[in-house]
Amino acid sequence: MKISRQAESEIPEFSSHELACEYFKNKYGNLFMMMSSEFIEDQKVYFYSLILDRKVFENGRKQMLKDGFMVDALDFMNSYQSIEIFEDGRIHILH
Repeated sequence: MKISRQAESEIPEFSSHELACEYFKNKYGNLFMMMSSEFIEDQKVYFYSLILDRKVFENGRKQMLKDGFMVDALDFMNSYQSIEIFEDGRIHILH
């Protein structure tokens, strides 16, 4: 279910974070989760994870909170795909 570069090229353009977020929420439901946000060059950027393997993702997060590190960091990194949505609706999907 990872978003390919081809699939990314077919995602419509958005005029706001809210519209982009709504698109991904409708498409992926609770597999699309906001992780954090911050200001970059005077624009708020929202960081989301598209969960590809919920069990590995949740276990990795729990282990990080508990121990401060992960034994299977590579498995954890492959359990989600990062999506950044800018306040103006631009998106950036990490591949």
